[in-house]
Amino acid sequence: MELKQLNNIIILIAIACNISVFSQTKLADIENKEFSINLKKEKSNFIKISDDANYSIYYVFDKKDFDLKKGLGTNGIAKVIFFSKKYNKGIFSIFEQVAYREKRNVYNIRIRTGSYDKNMFVSSLAILDKDFNYEYFIKYYHLPPPPPDKGIYKSSFIIQDSKNYCRTNDIVIKGNLIYEKIDDILSSIQTLDTNKINGKECDRIINNLDFNDFFKK
Repeated sequence: MELKQLNNIIILIAIACNISVFSQTKLADIENKEFSINLKKEKSNFIKISDDANYSIYYVFDKKDFDLKKGLGTNGIAKVIFFSKKYNKGIFSIFEQVAYREKRNVYNIRIRTGSYDKNMFVSSLAILDKDFNYEYFIKYYHLPPPPPDKGIYKSSFIIQDSKNYCRTNDIVIKGNLIYEKIDDILSSIQTLDTNKINGKECDRIINNLDFNDFFKK
């Protein structure tokens, strides 16, 4: 009887650990993610490449990006959405990808974060609503304090409204944004007071190159 109870406790602990892991998804979890795309079968621009009780991860698909001869590969840009079922919102981020044409209409994809140390591959991100429309933009920074102050570099990110581009204060984090929990980033959105934001700086924080390349309407 005691052995049976012990086994039940072990099972419950294992389940709790799995739930904890799934609820702590980070951008960094996409590192070396591999999957295949069949160009003939894919009808949607959003391919679900991972799914659990807490998150769905989508690969943003554009057929125009896939035009290789069989056996050839290429490096490129991966657009990925981490969708939180808790907040009903997604984080749209840009990573590196390697695409390889395995056979007719079938491509193998491997995604890398492209990040190193405290730097991201592309430090511009977007927050999407449940219909994948832009709600906010995010800019991640790893910078020293402004002059005349001196000190160690700090990591932070700024959230900006997608309509009027008004910004919030910096939100300081411990390290690279890719290691922050998805839900922790999205929880920052929940506490924004848009009435206060409207009185702050309203210049776009994302540079024109990133904006035109990654965040087209």
